[in-house]
Amino acid sequence: MQYETKNVSDRVGGHCDHRDKKTHQKHVSAHQKEDGMVLISAPYQMSDLRIRRFAEERLPWIREYQEKYKELKQQKDLRPALSEAEIRRRKVLLKAAVEKLIQKYEQLMRVQVSGVTIRQMKTRWGSCNVKTHHININLALYEKGPECLEYVVVHEMCHILEASHNKIFWGYVAQYFPDGKNVRARLNEEGV
Repeated sequence: MQYETKNVSDRVGGHCDHRDKKTHQKHVSAHQKEDGMVLISAPYQMSDLRIRRFAEERLPWIREYQEKYKELKQQKDLRPALSEAEIRRRKVLLKAAVEKLIQKYEQLMRVQVSGVTIRQMKTRWGSCNVKTHHININLALYEKGPECLEYVVVHEMCHILEASHNKIFWGYVAQYFPDGKNVRARLNEEGV
């Protein structure tokens, strides 16, 4: 269920105007969305007042995120669009690099990836179907350093071992890619 919380929206320039109440959620959290909005998710039973306070406490973070979003959007708007031929070329090269990394880490992690797809994604660097062990990698990683690609591949492969982003999962990431925190922070800062 989503609905507007006008007081929060007015105080953050209209960019935090929805909240999502979920019955299965245990804690309140704020999430960055691809359009510059911030979505606040909370347990269903949490009061409006508590959710509003949570949002107000995070106003500096919300404003900082919105400024970064504006800057990144302006940078992306200035970039020329890629031709279909260039997109295909990048997909082929990136897929070859990903398959090489998968081959390296399958042995170390003792997991099996069923396949990989390179695609243009708006909000994620990668994803993993934990049932089929299929991995999707964002084409935008072509423009990032090799350590970024390696981190995302390891991150997605760790989902085969542990589906959730819990302590066990992050333990696997740290085990197989010790510099993961730094690379992840850089990717999050630069945005997709």
